[in-house]
Amino acid sequence: GPFDAKQAKEWHDTAEILCAQSRYEEAEKLYLKLLEEREHALGLNNPELASDLNDLGRVSFAQMKYQQATSYYERSLQIMEMSKGKQDLAVVGPLEKLTRISQALEKYPQAEHYARRAVAVVERVKGPDAAELAPELEEVGELLLIQKQFSSAEPIFDRSVKILEKTSGVTSAELLLPLDGLASAFDNMHRQGDAEAAWRRALSIRESAYGPTTVEVAATLDHLGKLYLGQKRYPEASYCYERALYIRTKVHGENSADTQATLNEVAQVYAAQGRQTDAEPLFRGMLSAKETETVASLNSLAALLADRNHSAEAESLYKLSVALLDKKGFVTARKPVLNPSDPPPPQLAETLDQYAALLKKMRKKADAAKMEARARILHGIPEPAAPAAAKKKTGTK
Repeated sequence: GPFDAKQAKEWHDTAEILCAQSRYEEAEKLYLKLLEEREHALGLNNPELASDLNDLGRVSFAQMKYQQATSYYERSLQIMEMSKGKQDLAVVGPLEKLTRISQALEKYPQAEHYARRAVAVVERVKGPDAAELAPELEEVGELLLIQKQFSSAEPIFDRSVKILEKTSGVTSAELLLPLDGLASAFDNMHRQGDAEAAWRRALSIRESAYGPTTVEVAATLDHLGKLYLGQKRYPEASYCYERALYIRTKVHGENSADTQATLNEVAQVYAAQGRQTDAEPLFRGMLSAKETETVASLNSLAALLADRNHSAEAESLYKLSVALLDKKGFVTARKPVLNPSDPPPPQLAETLDQYAALLKKMRKKADAAKMEARARILHGIPEPAAPAAAKKKTGTK
């Protein structure tokens, strides 16, 4: 019989409700019925089929049926190209969806192919400076970054920035994505000055758009902190990471994974500066459950630095680890006594072993002996026997 538009609308509305409830399999059955009815009434290549095919592609993607979703979007693209032409804006939607699926399947060259086709269509229809072109360019840029084609990504992001400056203004939040992409490309190309400028500009826009103490701002501060740390610009790195730590503590709390990760970054900067006095109270007040993981990270970094003959930096890290683990002052005590009911964590003995080995390498024999003596107590190893006193020579009367 003829196509029942009222029935079709009921099926579609019900399917949308099911999608909102994440009941994709049930929604898929209704979308299939819709497609079959429309095919029967309108033919296999009618452009009105595109909406049903796109809905089926969407629910297939949500169920991670990527190959099935691809077939639906490819058919939708083919119908649009046949009915409206390959350069019509109607083909952009299916191209964007195919880009997304290819990326999910890690088929990045194929995803880039679809994304560049979308750029070409939008550019032809809307013009080379149209605002609608910016997100299509950004998609290509992101795919180039994933493929480590940084020199190719840079002009793509730069073009998007210039378009958005003209269409949205130089302080628009729409600039953030291409600025981040541009900074990442510069950073990977070892153009740190350009990367810094792009991230600083992004930071200013984020502060204005979202406020100075938001997680969006913290993420950009992380990028700048890492950049400065790599350049050994420790005061700037410290400022960035301390701000990020304050923001994440305020937003997520002291024990969240994000806060603890930022805390580790602060510790690295402090250790590089030899600021154990600043680091110790910070860690004592905040580490709690994450303390063991942090000490492990500090010790791993210290071992790496020691292997590279950066002994002073390695020593600073071991000192920080000891300060974190030695809550009761066992290591610093003149005559350390182990309390069996409340012993230090086992990690302290391991840390002292590593620290003593470094001190020997640095020819700090007295300090190494002190660390070894305390490590022996923690390991339960008896003190070595004192050498026998030399017998006094006695004379005959």
